[in-house]
Amino acid sequence: MKRVHNIYNYKWLFNISVVVFCVLMVSSIVGCTAKYGKLQRDSEVQLAFESNQTPMTYRYYYYGYKSKPYVVFGIDPKFEMDSRVWREVGPDTAEFKEMIRWIWEDYGYNKFGAHILDPYGSAVGIYYSSIRETAFKFYEDNQIVVIPHTPFLWGPEDGGAYTP
Repeated sequence: MKRVHNIYNYKWLFNISVVVFCVLMVSSIVGCTAKYGKLQRDSEVQLAFESNQTPMTYRYYYYGYKSKPYVVFGIDPKFEMDSRVWREVGPDTAEFKEMIRWIWEDYGYNKFGAHILDPYGSAVGIYYSSIRETAFKFYEDNQIVVIPHTPFLWGPEDGGAYTP
């Protein structure tokens, strides 16, 4: 009778292991198939920003201070942003021109231009910054979330790389 009980425990443990494995696999697959875009660097985009020749059809946003922002990007107007971090700025303003001139740059962080690609590889905007890693998450209702990786702002006590 004791032997039958042990076999039952092993089967139960095996079944639970299979269920846990399946749940982990499904959650990792779902996480990997999120709709994220990416940057595709392009020197012509950088030149367009620096020569104030950016497309007027995009809506432009900046992150950081007006006097020295960290990121400026333009996105197709069909996309909506609901953010307290990003501020909209007109591309035909003196303010925009000054932002581009004084965009943040530091040792090891050089300015560059890039196309913003949606999850399907189509260009939907342009980007100008010295921040190399930025996440672009696209939602079904044309919402977009843009998250630049800025550990240097967190300070040394939070593991940031920037120390004054």
